[in-house]
Amino acid sequence: MEPPAVQREPAVPAATPGPERVFQIAPEEDLLYSLSADGTRKFIHPTVRQGRYWKIRRALAYALFLLFFSLPLIPIGGHAAVQIDLATRRVHLFGTIFHPTDNLLLVAFGLGIVVTVFFVGSTFGRMWCGYTCPQTVYLEFLFRPIETLLEGAPARQRKLNAAPWSGRKLAIKAAKWSLWAVVAALMAGTFVAYFTGWGPLLAGLATDPGAWTGAIFTLCLLTALILFDFGWFRDQMCTIACPYGRLQNVIADQDTILVAYDERRGDPKVKVKDRVPDIVAGDCIDCRCCVASCPTGTDIRRGLQPECIGTAQCIDACDVVMLGQGKPIGLIKYTSEREQKGGRRRVWRTRNLIYLAILTVAWGTFAGLLLTRGEALVEIVRGGREPYRMLPTGEVANQQRVRITNQLPETQRFTLEVVSPEGARLVVSDSPVTVEPAEHVAVNAVTTVPPGLFVDGQLEVRYRVTSDRGFEKELEFVLLGPFTLPGGAP
Repeated sequence: MEPPAVQREPAVPAATPGPERVFQIAPEEDLLYSLSADGTRKFIHPTVRQGRYWKIRRALAYALFLLFFSLPLIPIGGHAAVQIDLATRRVHLFGTIFHPTDNLLLVAFGLGIVVTVFFVGSTFGRMWCGYTCPQTVYLEFLFRPIETLLEGAPARQRKLNAAPWSGRKLAIKAAKWSLWAVVAALMAGTFVAYFTGWGPLLAGLATDPGAWTGAIFTLCLLTALILFDFGWFRDQMCTIACPYGRLQNVIADQDTILVAYDERRGDPKVKVKDRVPDIVAGDCIDCRCCVASCPTGTDIRRGLQPECIGTAQCIDACDVVMLGQGKPIGLIKYTSEREQKGGRRRVWRTRNLIYLAILTVAWGTFAGLLLTRGEALVEIVRGGREPYRMLPTGEVANQQRVRITNQLPETQRFTLEVVSPEGARLVVSDSPVTVEPAEHVAVNAVTTVPPGLFVDGQLEVRYRVTSDRGFEKELEFVLLGPFTLPGGAP
């Protein structure tokens, strides 16, 4: 007897994953705010609430705009207020000229910058990102306002983006991107002017553009990058590309200032229409105004998140809602992890005090070196191919190279002479040495001394350098010679 045939159910073709199935694969709370559940880009159009923190940020933004665009235009000492001259390797900073030989200044400046980043990050969190970072400042107070001016409020922007292409949509988009391109070109030109100056840049592009191919390439590249960043990449620069947000996770502690939602006061979240006399509800009415106002789309009510860049736009939005509900502001506020847990926030703690001490030393050293800079820099290095030469007279000759940098805005004439020991003579190829303002001159010199002055093949000689502008400095240099004992015995 044959076994009964197995009844198989007809194959059902796999259904295309719907939204529910996609969210099972990628839960919404595990996604970046700029991504949809299926991985596509979700453009964020924040609703601006012009509250107290927004007004502070706007004032800082306008000040930074003015500073960035005006510094290459302000003449001080024959140069722009800030100019980096790559050809001569000099930096002109508010009338002070820094040369490649200012090594200690560079080290102090670099150390000050690094320690300042750690101090600010550990103390104030990502307030740098929200208030002074160029990415946030230019996006929120220059590029987005242009977009709002031409396309309308965020709701109208989303509606326009979703609408099919038409003559009206094409005209609006073309006007927006054209205006953005003008702003981007002006920003790129200002950046290049920090290295060339506006006068030479404009004159060169107008009269001999072929000689300015490097500047033209830089202008085009920067304009394209600015348009890409502020026109399309936008918030993803903060949430994906910027390394400071990752660094912040390392240097922050329980007392670092951050934007946070008061969960004990706000939960349970209940919408206004669902609030009845017997229901237990917190102050949060789940209006999502905080989410709609965030430039990175962060829902601050989920807790601490690296996507939050500290703009406080959610604070301004929530304060408006709380006042409208007749409740105190501060449901979302600047606080710290310790304070959120019921403790007391400590502004000063051991790590911050250490940062502050190092910061003070670094910037203090920089300021001290800057304020005590002389009118000139003088360096003496060994010259020639041989360590020393025995002259027919029996004297020992050392060749040297003397480099003099004039740090005054006027010409100086320098004179070199030997101070000690007795019997030493100096011959300079050019004396006095004339050095133009902010220039340097290298001259050859030969120092001859009796052989009996050397001890173990070395002799310390002291030189004096003076100028007609009052500069005076003494330097020590070790000459090389024959190995003799004191008194001249071999």
